[in-house]
Amino acid sequence: MEAGTVVALLSAGLAAIIAVSVPVMTFRLALRQDQVRWLREQRAQLYVDLLTEAYAEQQYFDYEIADDETRERMRRYFVDLRLPPLERARLGARGTIFASRTVNRLFNRLQGEALNVTLTARPRHEGDRLVARMRVAGALDELQAAIRRELGADAISLDAGTATAATAGSAPAAGGAPPAGGHDGAAR
Repeated sequence: MEAGTVVALLSAGLAAIIAVSVPVMTFRLALRQDQVRWLREQRAQLYVDLLTEAYAEQQYFDYEIADDETRERMRRYFVDLRLPPLERARLGARGTIFASRTVNRLFNRLQGEALNVTLTARPRHEGDRLVARMRVAGALDELQAAIRRELGADAISLDAGTATAATAGSAPAAGGAPPAGGHDGAAR
């Protein structure tokens, strides 16, 4: 075979390999991105449900440990927002599948703090109730912070659009104060 024929055959073979491998690699990358997006959407929805249940449990806990007089006053307005047992079990199963270990641990800690107080004995003194409320609120704060950190909620900057509008003169400055000189921006 001549050298020109060998080069042409090698070039054609290399082109065929590239023609097949590039779409395969692109498909795999697109599939991976789709899987990550789907998992992130599932996790975000789960975290909304977990925070909703955590808030409902905190509200029920506050009602449960209140003194008798306060509970009687609250009874007319109090609505138990906690999930029914089957839905709560489904939430736990979804948490096991999609939530991170940190979020699962913090959610279970919140429930543990509340159950520890209500199962042992309802606190009789306001100081004991305050300490119990602070422990449950602290657990809820840690859960919220972990979820915000995982979802990157604090990394999303909403100030970029405000700064652009402020420099165009169509919105107040970032601090909410009007531009220097008055409402129209003219120096006075």
